[in-house]
Formats: sequence, structure tokens, C-alpha cells
Amino acid sequence: MTEILGNLDELNREVAASDFDAIVAMSPENVPYTSGVLLWTQRTIRDRLALVVWPRDGDPTFIVATNEEGYVREKSWIGDIRGYVQHRESPIDVLADVLRERGLGAGRVGIEPSYLSADFHAELLSAMPEAQFAPCESLFERARMVKTPAEVELLTRAAVATERALMSTYSTAQPGDTERSLVNRLGAHILQAGADLPAFLYLTVGPNTGHAHPDPTDYVAREGDLLKTDCGGYFAGYYSDIGRTAVLGRATPEQRSVYSRLAEVHRETIESMRPGVPASHVFDVAARGYERVNIPFKGLAFAGHGVGLYIHEAPMLSADEHTELRPNMVFSVETRVRWPGREGYHIEDVVVIREDGPEWVTTFMPTSELMVI
Repeated sequence: MTEILGNLDELNREVAASDFDAIVAMSPENVPYTSGVLLWTQRTIRDRLALVVWPRDGDPTFIVATNEEGYVREKSWIGDIRGYVQHRESPIDVLADVLRERGLGAGRVGIEPSYLSADFHAELLSAMPEAQFAPCESLFERARMVKTPAEVELLTRAAVATERALMSTYSTAQPGDTERSLVNRLGAHILQAGADLPAFLYLTVGPNTGHAHPDPTDYVAREGDLLKTDCGGYFAGYYSDIGRTAVLGRATPEQRSVYSRLAEVHRETIESMRPGVPASHVFDVAARGYERVNIPFKGLAFAGHGVGLYIHEAPMLSADEHTELRPNMVFSVETRVRWPGREGYHIEDVVVIREDGPEWVTTFMPTSELMVI
């Protein structure tokens, strides 16, 4: 049986405080959070539903396709597991049966409509016409916001491993390398660092650094080019997410100036992240910093985000997010600027909120000055 990483007591408190009789985990984030089992097929085969029925009272039920059932029975702490034969039986029928068994045929049930397809949603409404279904994503988000010590340890280890993998990639980059070869190298290093799989590998060179998330190209790196990365891996289903910018050869005065101004804003943003501070205040600190150092901020909707089983977990560090920061929240803080087709800069670090302030986790590859390769 796998270790339970999430705070299921907090989830129970959220359900007890809600008006739901039960909630149903449906997404690739909330199913492993509740069940303790990561099913990769949830991310790749959308119609192979896995569902965890989490009642207000009583034990949960895990509904899963039979070709995943043996693995689930071996790994999950949940005792009541129901299998369905995909393409022959509907997981929605099994879900309806379980809810009716619980006396919830006319109950109020929380679901994840942002993940469930329209076809499955219509099938659910037809199968249980007397039940009331409402979104419960925000309930799961609140439960997952504050990480357990086990989650913090995992996310910290993942961040540092990814940072070291990126350092290994940058330290071997040289003029003549193609952008595509550097991306391939980064993916290999992230795997070697302990990731289960690479999650995203946005490594751009030269004028391509002006784009946020482009596909890799055959662009050939030249002396003086910037290298910009936003990358991460999957570690037991949890994301790592860091970013760094470097220059091949000698940096120009303008490159050093832009980077040092960004690094100043980045440091100030992180220093503002203390328990009790609203997420919107952190965003305001970043926005004022960009304005003060004369770097464009228009179009940047956030200064960072929570990170965990979802890449952009709540709370976002955005203007309209007023959730107060709490100890054991984990964030990826992003400070960046892009001029499409010309150049771009990206600094992203993982920060853990502690009782006495922010803990800057990713310090192996310093960001105070532009790295020169």
C-alpha cells in the first residue's frame, strides 16, 4: 500500500462544513489525492474514468476500470473498490449505483464538471434525475492548498532535483547545439535526477526565448544567445516547476541590466510572502516592482502559483486572489519578461511558506546574477 501524502483530515473537515452529502473525485489530481494511487491513464485516456466517492459519513468507494483494478487493489488504502469493463459497462452506471446504495439517490453531490466530459455529465444527470449535482473543485482546492510535511518533503526534493538537472544541461551547452538537442538533454537529466517522467520541457534559445511555451526547433545556438527554461518533472505524480535564464558567452550590458532588474523584483516578491499576507498583496508587490524597474508587466496575470498534483494549484498569486498565505503552502514564484521574436527572461523558484516567512528552496543555481556559460 502506498503512503498517504495528502491531508485527508482536512478534506473531511471541508466536506463536513459544506452542504454536500458526498463529493466525487474525478480528476488526475483529486483521484490520487484521495485514493493514494496515481493512474497515469487518467492523464492520457480521458474516457477511462477513475472515480472516488467520498461521503460525508462512512468510508469511500473507488470506481476503476478492470484493467487497472488489480494495481488499485494492491496500492490503495480504500477497501471498497468497484471495477467496470471499459467499453462494455459505464462507469457512470457504477457511480449511480454506489450513490443509491448510500441513500443518496436524491442527495446533493459534489462533482468536477471542469474535468468530466459533457457526454458523461449528461449521462450522470439522466441516471440520477432526483439528485442535485454541483461543482466541488474549490473544496478540493482548499483541502490541497496547505501541504502535509510529506508533501513538502516531496515537492522540495523534486524542485532541487529539477534544478540540478537544469544546471547539468546548461553547464554543457555550447554554440552549435540545436535547441532541440538541449531539450532532449534536459529531459534525460530530469529522469536521471529521479523524476518518473518529464512533465514539460520549455527550453528556448536566442530569439525563441521571446515566446512562452513553444515547440523545440532546430535553431542553432550562437555566442551571445540567451537560454531560457521553464521546466518540470513528475515525482510520484507531483510537479516540479522551475525556470532559469543564462547567456552563451559574454553578456551585453543590456542583457545584464534587464536580468538584474528582474532579479531585484523576484527577490522582493519572495520576501513579501509571509503567513497572513493575501496572495493579491504578493501580486501587487511584483507589479509595483516591475513598474519601478521599468520592465513591462502588461499581460502577466500572476506572479506565481501553488504547485502540487496540479501545475497551477491554488492559491494563484494574482490580483483577485485574496486567500491568505499559510505555513506549508508551496509556490512556484515566476518573474519574467518576453519580447516575442527577440528575447525573453524567466526566473522561477520554489518557495515554502514557513511560520517565520518564506523558505527559498531552489538555491543550487543562484539567480542573483545572469548566468554566463
